[in-house]
Amino acid sequence: MVPNRFEASDVVLSRDGHVMYVVFDNTYQIGAICTSLGRSFNCTDRLLDWPDLSLNRKKSGFEGMTYNPVSGTHFVVQEAIETNTKNVYKANVFEIFIDPKDSTPIRLIESCLTNWEFGSDNKGFEGLEFVFHQNSGQTYLLGLCEANKCDHKSSSTNDGRIVVLEKKKATAKNPCSWEPVGTFDLPSSVNFNDYSAISIYHQESRELPTYVAVTSQENSQLWIGLIKEVNQVPFFGISSLDKSTVYDLPRTTETASDCQVKYCNIEGVAWRGKNQLILVSDKAKSDEDIHCIDKDQSVHYVALPEHLND
Repeated sequence: MVPNRFEASDVVLSRDGHVMYVVFDNTYQIGAICTSLGRSFNCTDRLLDWPDLSLNRKKSGFEGMTYNPVSGTHFVVQEAIETNTKNVYKANVFEIFIDPKDSTPIRLIESCLTNWEFGSDNKGFEGLEFVFHQNSGQTYLLGLCEANKCDHKSSSTNDGRIVVLEKKKATAKNPCSWEPVGTFDLPSSVNFNDYSAISIYHQESRELPTYVAVTSQENSQLWIGLIKEVNQVPFFGISSLDKSTVYDLPRTTETASDCQVKYCNIEGVAWRGKNQLILVSDKAKSDEDIHCIDKDQSVHYVALPEHLND
């Protein structure tokens, strides 16, 4: 488990497999949690302070994190923050460099707003991924909307959407920003009430297509598909595998007729290998079942019931 005052919202596994970096929505601190492999190399769990120490006890709104292997930096997204326009919210992306052994373990490189509008501060980008477009050599961020159609008022259950974001550098007149260049949808067969995390299975060559995992907190389910690159806007697309790839996260098994959700608050996902995943969970809500409380604010390892092909 993570310390019980920390509400986990996403996880990234270091490329050497030694450390899981966990972000929380109720603090700017980042958890560096050792894997069993890391512990064999004398790794120790740590909470990494944000450069501005005054923010460590404040709510961050962090909901997604991803690693950039090109620069060795991480991106962390605040789901949706207020703007100067009433009822208009935008996600904010921090680029940071992490070195757990340094006296200043997190170094802030840049903070850039995304130029994508949301109508609510708690239904913005819930997941984030870095992706490399092989043919053009361009890099992008993928923002996973929490709500169907990226609209907090939507009542549909099969309109998952991802926004493709391209970095616009700061100039003398304008700050840096992440500009939307297009969107693409999850397959309509993915019937989720919400979308809580995304993770791409990164191959050494960074080539696509490759596997992608998307979770739903409300449904307590996991979907596995394929992400590929295309040579026109929006530059990427997602498709289903040949077989059914929506998995229920483990349920309670007290009685055969009373199978209940117990992983109620899954907010982050990362690949641990081609057939294993790491999940992290947020704090259970006050009206949720005791089974939910038992699995909240924790790191979980899960194995897929079917092996994915090379």
